[in-house]
Amino acid sequence: MVADSDMQFVRSPRKLTHVQEEAIYELSNMNLGPVKAFNLMRTQYGGFEKVGAIKDDCKNFKQGLNCYIGEYDAEMIVQRLCAKRTFSYDYSFKYDVIDDRELIRVFWADEISKSNYLAFGDIISFDATFKTNKYKMVFVPFTEIDNHCHSVTVGAGLLASETIESYTWLLQMLLKSFGSALKVVVTDQDPAMKQAISSVFPNTRHRLCMWQIMKKVADKVGADLCNNEDFKSRLCNIVRTDSISPFEFEDKWQKIMVEFELDKNKWLTDKYEIRFDWIPAFYRDEPLSGLMHTTSRSESENHFFDKLQILS
Repeated sequence: MVADSDMQFVRSPRKLTHVQEEAIYELSNMNLGPVKAFNLMRTQYGGFEKVGAIKDDCKNFKQGLNCYIGEYDAEMIVQRLCAKRTFSYDYSFKYDVIDDRELIRVFWADEISKSNYLAFGDIISFDATFKTNKYKMVFVPFTEIDNHCHSVTVGAGLLASETIESYTWLLQMLLKSFGSALKVVVTDQDPAMKQAISSVFPNTRHRLCMWQIMKKVADKVGADLCNNEDFKSRLCNIVRTDSISPFEFEDKWQKIMVEFELDKNKWLTDKYEIRFDWIPAFYRDEPLSGLMHTTSRSESENHFFDKLQILS
């Protein structure tokens, strides 16, 4: 009663073989979902009707596999990362759990990461804005710049919460794994990060992301002034360069504030008070600091890792 070309839509003859189930599992480990797995099998077998199943069968199998893994998924992650020590001669992996055996913190770095850290570890950026889709944990990659001005990841962590305790633990694991402190750390204005950095790296300079600060200028000074080309060019000429001395910056800043009647603007006054934490003129003597003014490299890394995430 059913044509051969339509048999794949009938429930009774549809079935994934063991080889196909194993393929779906292996492809999921490569961050390819069940739909992409089906499309690959369709191409490999030469058509929809030759797969012997449909997309929903692949989805149902993957869903059942996830349910089977269930509460043991965190344990599987720990076991998998621990197993890397057997073939990686200088691999660091640390994790932390709470009383009910919930995984709350993870840090890892391999031998290549450690080599990059030793070679390019003058300045590092880390950002915690990227959250995993399923477990709502914060992914924290540590990013540096190599000798080709490319971003390199020198370690990473997963945190269940963005607290001082969590960041302190993560930085302590980084220090323990790499054995030396950083010269400059670039982050956003997260207060928990600030306290953790000062606690673990007391001699490290903590630089705030310049872009995060400058993007608020329009809201704080008004649209009319922000559209003033003279104001914008003069402000950018002292904020976005390390070719002037700290004294020159302070002198020109004060002149701009007086001329444009901004000397009583509280937000600008507050940002001037912390000028040592974000203005390039005060970092001109720090190696590589001219290459990293913002956390944009970390955000670019987040965009890259986002593509590798399995959408649930």
